Amino acid sequence: MRIQDFSNKTNLINLIFLWVVLTLIVPVPIFGKELQKQITYKRTTQARIAVEKAWDTYHDGALGGTLQSPKAQTKLEMNLHKSRALLAEAYDAEDRGDMKAVDELVYKIMQITRSVITESQDPKK
Repeated sequence: MRIQDFSNKTNLINLIFLWVVLTLIVPVPIFGKELQKQITYKRTTQARIAVEKAWDTYHDGALGGTLQSPKAQTKLEMNLHKSRALLAEAYDAEDRGDMKAVDELVYKIMQITRSVITESQDPKK
């Protein structure tokens, strides 16, 4: 074996290694966007589940007659409708790729649903 042959093989190996590394590095922004979409999808899914749980908890209290008052019932129902409207806005923001808006809307939804669940479980006085 000559030294030139070894040098060419080393160069070939280095070239293949470089090609593999570049192939793995270049798609990273694509994978990053896809990962961001999955994270956003997960957030809106969690918000949807929270809204559903809040509605279920509210219905349990309303049907069981354990809500504090008709006024409280009206307030809770209005907040539930607001949370559904915010969820629709979050889905629209998700479709637009506006992650900041999604985060803000999901935060508001979670606040509302926590409040509704807590108030729906408060016993009558």
